[in-house]
Amino acid sequence: MLVSLPLPRFKPLTMSMEEALSQAGTGPFQWIVLGVCGLANAADAVEILSVGLLGTAAEHDLNLTPKRTGALDACIFVGMFLGGLSWGFIGDVIGRKRSLLVALAVNAVFGALSAASTSLWQLMVLRLLAGLGVGGSMPVVFSLMSEFCPPSSRGKFMAMLASFWMVGSLYSASMGWMLLPTAGWRAFLLVASLPAAICCVLMAALVPESPRYLSIMGRGVEAGQVLLRISRVNGTQLPEDFALPAFHHRDQDILAHKTAFHTDASGHVHADALPLSYNAVAGAGCGGASAKGGALRRFRLGAFETFERAVGVLGALLTPPLRTYTLPLAVAWVGLCGGWYCTVLWVPRYFKDRGAKEASVYAQTFAVALANLPGNLASIWLVDRLGRRLTACVCMAGACVCALLFAAAPAQGVWPLLAACVFNGVSVGGWNSLDMISAELYPTSLRSSGFGLLNALGRVASFITTYAAGNLLEMALWAPLMMAAVLLAVGSVAMLSLPEPAGKPLEDSFCQEDKDHEGLFSGSFSGSASSSRHGTYGEGSGSATHFLSEEDGLAGRGVGGSSAAISGEGGFGNRKEQAAEKVALLAASCIGRG
Repeated sequence: MLVSLPLPRFKPLTMSMEEALSQAGTGPFQWIVLGVCGLANAADAVEILSVGLLGTAAEHDLNLTPKRTGALDACIFVGMFLGGLSWGFIGDVIGRKRSLLVALAVNAVFGALSAASTSLWQLMVLRLLAGLGVGGSMPVVFSLMSEFCPPSSRGKFMAMLASFWMVGSLYSASMGWMLLPTAGWRAFLLVASLPAAICCVLMAALVPESPRYLSIMGRGVEAGQVLLRISRVNGTQLPEDFALPAFHHRDQDILAHKTAFHTDASGHVHADALPLSYNAVAGAGCGGASAKGGALRRFRLGAFETFERAVGVLGALLTPPLRTYTLPLAVAWVGLCGGWYCTVLWVPRYFKDRGAKEASVYAQTFAVALANLPGNLASIWLVDRLGRRLTACVCMAGACVCALLFAAAPAQGVWPLLAACVFNGVSVGGWNSLDMISAELYPTSLRSSGFGLLNALGRVASFITTYAAGNLLEMALWAPLMMAAVLLAVGSVAMLSLPEPAGKPLEDSFCQEDKDHEGLFSGSFSGSASSSRHGTYGEGSGSATHFLSEEDGLAGRGVGGSSAAISGEGGFGNRKEQAAEKVALLAASCIGRG
């Protein structure tokens, strides 16, 4: 007599995000992402550094005095401040890819329209609008690149991404050298907008959404598809069946003000449930807008939710433990942005006032931009050997010394050019390591927002010091350089209070409950890989598992009963093998009972 037996169930290999990224490996996929994100970083450099050349080239057409030039230079930083705040926040809400596409489009469109300006005020407004895109893309670019790399290669790729700033500065300087004396400043601005436009197209075609972002937003199946794509492009192979842990991230409730939180004595953040009356009042605040319909009510609901999340984001960034990162990083950003921009953007003016001819000004500006090359090469090596924190500290201190030497350099000879080149070459190491550590210290849920806030604070410093430098230049050529030296020294000291993230996995949440959930799955792949694939997978837990098969494209056998399906390749043969395997196991079981 045959006895009905349950079919054996397959136990998927549960992998954490870090394990899946490491298994997918480093290869052509990361190089493609580096090229596209690097072009975005270069496009930002072009738009920013073209301002310094523009002030010299358009001096007669727009009747620019040092004060009016300072106001023009400052406009792009106002836009970058607003863009950094808004797009950093948007990047954590709608995703890295979509927010970056919009930022690049804004940069390209308004950068190109600047070429049609007929007055100083038109040019200032358009440069401000272009600055929105510039400030918006920087936080998202570094967040996106960091989230595609395993810890072993993240430092190298992040340093190379930051080095693309040099590509943009060389492009800006060379185009200025070739076009400004002959074709004029309008043609130069048009050409300066091309990198952002090209990058926007490449980003849409080649780069997917960050798998880390998809995972924390509860879109684990899509995250798994991205990981499979990384594996295919890199020529590696994820396990035949792998599962991504999926659970509701409590930090999203904290950021949306659906849950209160407290910090314990050890500095860990814990989520608490808010009273039901709070949620009722919050919903009533918008009058049930979405249910009743109406464009105005839906707008009010969206505005209310956006404001709630913005308050939640700011509160999380300024509350322990993240506050211990935010405050020193803010001081470092203010010091480096203020000290660097008030020097570099006025380099053409320094050379001109020291007696250089117009063609020589552009040639010397190109040489200063080229000085980034040795600094970039050194920083790629230093950020993993010396660490991000000490590299930034040492480079900012070195730039401080170089600014003082620039101020004291004789007006004649090669000394001013040499001092400016060394200043730029040393300070670029500070930029690269500061960009990296700003993206790596924050969790995925706040990475773009935290970077955007720091970027915005840096732009405020850039705005103030760039405008102040225009006034100080009327007093003495060395006065802005002394201000830069003080700012760089303060930023260097601030870096010493930060932890070192080199070689460590990125965090996805700042909430301890989420970290505990992640810890349940961390390392489970290595334990599962050595055991049999077959077995019961049954005890329920509070979590779900997004299960993916690289061959048959199945998803959904998991701990919490979660089930989904995604499309895959070559599934039919594998299903037949699995069915035959199950029948054989069932027959063996029945024979054993006989």
